[in-house]
Amino acid sequence: MRNVLVVDDEESTRELLSLSLQSDGYNVFCAEDGFCALGLCEKQLPDIVLTDIKMPGMDGIELLRRLKHLNPEIEVIMITGHGQMELAIQALQLEASDFINKPISDKALSVALQRAEQKIWMREKLREYTENLECMLKQATDEVRKRYDFEHRLVHTSMDGIIANDREGNIILFSEGASRIYGYSREEALCGLKVSSLYPEGEARRVKKMIYSQEYGGPGRLINFETTARTKDGRLVPILLSATILYEDDQEVGTVGYFKDLTEVKELQARLLEQTRLAAIGEAMAEVAHGVKNILYGMKLGAYMVEKALDQPDPERLRKGWRMVRQNMDRIARLSLEMLDYARGKSRRREAIPVNEIVEDVCRELESRAQEVGAEILRDLTCDLPYLFGDPEAFHACVLNLVTNALEAFGQDTAVRRVTVRTSLPEGRWIGVDVTDTGRGIPPEVQDKVFRPLFTTKGARGTGLGLAITQKLVTELGGTVTFHTEPGHGTTFTMRFPVHSPE
Repeated sequence: MRNVLVVDDEESTRELLSLSLQSDGYNVFCAEDGFCALGLCEKQLPDIVLTDIKMPGMDGIELLRRLKHLNPEIEVIMITGHGQMELAIQALQLEASDFINKPISDKALSVALQRAEQKIWMREKLREYTENLECMLKQATDEVRKRYDFEHRLVHTSMDGIIANDREGNIILFSEGASRIYGYSREEALCGLKVSSLYPEGEARRVKKMIYSQEYGGPGRLINFETTARTKDGRLVPILLSATILYEDDQEVGTVGYFKDLTEVKELQARLLEQTRLAAIGEAMAEVAHGVKNILYGMKLGAYMVEKALDQPDPERLRKGWRMVRQNMDRIARLSLEMLDYARGKSRRREAIPVNEIVEDVCRELESRAQEVGAEILRDLTCDLPYLFGDPEAFHACVLNLVTNALEAFGQDTAVRRVTVRTSLPEGRWIGVDVTDTGRGIPPEVQDKVFRPLFTTKGARGTGLGLAITQKLVTELGGTVTFHTEPGHGTTFTMRFPVHSPE
């Protein structure tokens, strides 16, 4: 009877899985979170663990890492919810046995458990074979042949490809799993096929170089290295490769590699990206529709006031109504232009950007606006900054957006209204531009949304695209933009660009 540990923060899920597994003859333990699960694993030694991916405290991915560190032979089946496909793929790459979706069907659970059982059985047989190897060599020739046949079947029935080659690159072992990936028969592979022909041009040399490096577990070993295989019919297949150098009497005699076909994983990733893209488009369209609806409502109200003022006549009401129409016309024009800016492709201009000069230009441009809101703009500029290379207009737009936002960050009760623009050269490796205000700060509940397109806290005054455009432009310039805020005490937006020479 195998031990199974169920980990889920939902009690109903734990009870349902426990009853189902017990009826199938498993000895079941339950844990409500990852920390309890690790404690139980040290005491009960489960063979199989079923764990939810999304849990408070320690999520399923971190629990998987720790379980594999504690005991690499534990088979872990991940339980995923809707929209968690990316995490499921990450779990498979971390050697999870399988994953099943919520709501959990009996058939999916049964298939996942059968796969885990099969892996455990194969591992036990391998261990039995290894432990009895010395005895096997002392037995009669017939017994040796039987054990050899078992080893042969074990290698060649592996789902993954196993290939060994000598120092000259001649293939000396080619499993059935390798045949499924590459399309060559075992006979074709062993009759003069070079291992270099299983890769695109030059890739075999790169793989060999990586085996001798320290980067992926070496030297002499390569662990979980993503590369590309070339099949018999010329197709390129993504694979996950682990390999090791074979030695005899301290002399290198060949290499053995283990290949996992990543085609299905890559297709899942592509579908996930497409789903994410469509979801983002849908969310953006909903936000645009909401913003346009509010603008149209304002225009409709203004037009109504104009009509009533013309009938009266009422000049004051007429001016007020027309002012509302004009303001909302300006809003929809500004929204349209900023949406075009956000959707525009990356600029190909690459010029030397004088950072301090552009910062000075922006500050001078906004002096009158600062006076209107009773604020002052201070400069703290580091001399002799290196040039940033890219589109000067893009950099100007980034600084303009941040300083403009800073001037709009003051509340009615803000006593000291100050915006400070600072340039720096952190560690000599970065060009830094900080924009600090003494305004209201950003409330905690919206801090994770500030760079989201069409999100705004300015009401009718904002389109919600300024910071999204800034983040896009900063990224295109090779930099990053972050912020630090203290509600009630102000905010600092920080741009960092790497120092490098023009290409």
